Amino acid sequence: MKHPNRILKEFKKLHRLYNEGAIFTSIDTETTTSSSKTGRIIEIGAVQFSKDGVISKWHHLFNPHCEIPDFITELTHITNEMVYSCPYVEDYIADFKEYIGKTILIAHNAQFDLNFLNMECEKASITPTTNNTIDTLQFSRWAFPDFESHKLAFLANQLQIDKGNSHRALDDAITCMELFKKCVEIKVKPNYVVPLQDQ
Repeated sequence: MKHPNRILKEFKKLHRLYNEGAIFTSIDTETTTSSSKTGRIIEIGAVQFSKDGVISKWHHLFNPHCEIPDFITELTHITNEMVYSCPYVEDYIADFKEYIGKTILIAHNAQFDLNFLNMECEKASITPTTNNTIDTLQFSRWAFPDFESHKLAFLANQLQIDKGNSHRALDDAITCMELFKKCVEIKVKPNYVVPLQDQ
């Protein structure tokens, strides 16, 4: 789906933005499928931070109105029993929008998370998120073009970032924050064409 979020791609300017004290919110979602048209969010994790450190964290599990497929449980270790008594995401999406405010969002493969978040906004009859966003998948391709993969787990291993529990929303959001900080350390890079999708 088309979303109203502007993806920031002037990577050399992000170092200045970071050092000027901008507030960022690193986000991650876990979902029942890969399609925002048919899937639902089962977990949102977020960490708000600036150059001075972590400001706050936000995390919730959600009942998706449907059974969680086995392959999603194998990937995330989120079970139907874990979400059975949890609230529905449409009851919390406005709260999450208030939490992120006007901060700059950060996500790995950001369009995926934005599509789900904005689809949930639509289902809850509220306006979508409009935050400027940094996609660390694209940012890492610019910062580390010689790496053989730009998947989050691979990058974390290469850059010695503690992944916590991979494929859990809060831990992935924290990993994404740390990846962003590693990328932002790269001040000057040669021109690098961002591929359309990961190979």
